[in-house]
Amino acid sequence: MRAAGLVALVLACAAVIAFLLLRRSETDAGRNPAAISERQPGAPAARPAAPPAPVTPTSAANTPAGLDPVMLASPQAAVQTQLRLLEGGNPNLFRQTFLPSVQPQVTAETFEACRKRVRQVPVRPDWQTAEATTSGGHRVLRVSMFGKSMTGFHQVDGRWLADALWCLPVGLP
Repeated sequence: MRAAGLVALVLACAAVIAFLLLRRSETDAGRNPAAISERQPGAPAARPAAPPAPVTPTSAANTPAGLDPVMLASPQAAVQTQLRLLEGGNPNLFRQTFLPSVQPQVTAETFEACRKRVRQVPVRPDWQTAEATTSGGHRVLRVSMFGKSMTGFHQVDGRWLADALWCLPVGLP
């Protein structure tokens, strides 16, 4: 239990740092518009400490009721939000952290299975080996959540949404 608390604290710190870095990069880009055009899509680059700043502005109209836009402002923040919602027992808001195509899979049963799994197995996303891609016109960051399969976090309307129920034990839908 103590290890889980430590992991949660580390993830919370990582989310805050990522948020601050995103804010700083947005401010730098505003002062130097040429900095944005220097990056070419698809060109290999050194791995950033945090995901790139959102392409589309986040507005209250783009965020489902109940979720603050900051809660899904980066893949790291999305994972932290998902863990807090699992811990707090809020399946309705938890469902909103996934792509619309995945949301129907978040049932009372799968929610409880996820809650049980994250209590038993530490959640350790490997952000250092995350893969940045695009899919369907959206930026995607694929990350290993438990050291095996990759989960994609898709940037949709300024929110980063998961494309799979990464918290389910293998073999469940």
